[in-house]
Amino acid sequence: MTKLISHCNNIFRSQETFMRRCAFLLSMTLYFSLFAHAEQHGIQVGDLDRNADPCTDFFQYSNDTWRSQNPIPAYMDRWSRRWQAGEKAKDQLKVILDDVSSRTDWPRGSVEQLVGDYYGSCMDESRVNKLGITPAQPMLRDIEAMKNGRDLQQMIFRLHQLGVFVPFGLVSASDNHNPSQTIAKIFASGLGLPDRDYYLKTEPRFREAREKYLVHVQNMFKLAGYEDAKAKAAAKTVFELEKKLAENSLDNVALRDPQQTDHKTSFADLKKMVPTFEWDTYFSAANIPRVDLNVSEPKFMAEVDRQLREISLPDWKTYLKWQLLHGQADVLSDAFVNENFAFYGAYLSGAKELKPRWKRCAESTDQLLGEALGKMYVEKYFPEDAKARAQVMVSNILSAMHDTIEGLEWMSPETKKKALEKLSTFNPKIGYPDKWKDYSSIPLSRESFWNNEEAAEKWN
Repeated sequence: MTKLISHCNNIFRSQETFMRRCAFLLSMTLYFSLFAHAEQHGIQVGDLDRNADPCTDFFQYSNDTWRSQNPIPAYMDRWSRRWQAGEKAKDQLKVILDDVSSRTDWPRGSVEQLVGDYYGSCMDESRVNKLGITPAQPMLRDIEAMKNGRDLQQMIFRLHQLGVFVPFGLVSASDNHNPSQTIAKIFASGLGLPDRDYYLKTEPRFREAREKYLVHVQNMFKLAGYEDAKAKAAAKTVFELEKKLAENSLDNVALRDPQQTDHKTSFADLKKMVPTFEWDTYFSAANIPRVDLNVSEPKFMAEVDRQLREISLPDWKTYLKWQLLHGQADVLSDAFVNENFAFYGAYLSGAKELKPRWKRCAESTDQLLGEALGKMYVEKYFPEDAKARAQVMVSNILSAMHDTIEGLEWMSPETKKKALEKLSTFNPKIGYPDKWKDYSSIPLSRESFWNNEEAAEKWN
């Protein structure tokens, strides 16, 4: 330790810099002394394929040994160290979820009750299968009962509450022009195929995908009780409506250009852009302020406006029923889950097997009750002292960066000022939040996985 301090003294001249940077070095020494036994991270040289020429194929050179030793699991459509780490984390979550769901006497509204009941209802496969299409029937009946455009727009809002974003979606996002601000973002949605190319391109693989998609939509309607002929006609109606949306969507190349999806718009101009939609009613119901927002694809929204005016109500009913079945397939019985997997998981994505149910239930719990499950996770696997040590390290790093900027001779005073201002905006978030979300108002029970998922989606 004496040698370390002496080394610091030789490197740093000012007393303040000396103290700060030594604190950083000492904290790093403490960290590595505490965790010397832990698994080392960084570049894994054993992954390298030494027989490959990095100048010809660097990907093969850097990854091929690992890839040959780690084939893609049958239930996954991709695999890497990152995905592998995620699956290992699920194994840890399973320990927590199995334990908390084994009891039904947790205090009402507690983290344990919420997570246990949500996961438990998802894992009750026999009950989910016994219910079949029943949980979806009330909403399917409400769609069928729509009488006019106002009913249609109210149903669109209800679907949005479930996370079924059709024919557009609305979420919160950072303002592209002021990242410190969060604004509403309206984006193109409502397609059952991955993107516009699948509807419009003529290559064999796209034609085949369209044919299989029509069969899939037809099968889903049949599972919902439609006769063959009616299901086939419904699938055609869905495809034609979606194709028009796709024709007015950006392609994948355009979507990668941030300027193509950056259209900051006032609320008044949004109403002019899509005058048929009752935005005042929607924003009031969603409790969204009527301020500037981003409309990512104005041309798409113009097509939505046209369809709201011109597409018949029966066709809208068919389309919304399909989107409900499609969006909620994983919450329904195995018949829907398997049909959904056969098209999206196996055919489009290449997975050979459906994920085990516990993994799907763990993912759903994490998605909708993330901080509740996260709270239990960190209590078991990430103690407070680990976070405290990390916070000290980050604080020392920031102090060292501050001193470095101030000591740069080549940087002008004005540039230093800007750099320090930027540094001051750094907001480190380590491990978990200081204040957890409160999910206690969500009415969850073991009775119905569909009802639990709906309640959690609405809360989020």
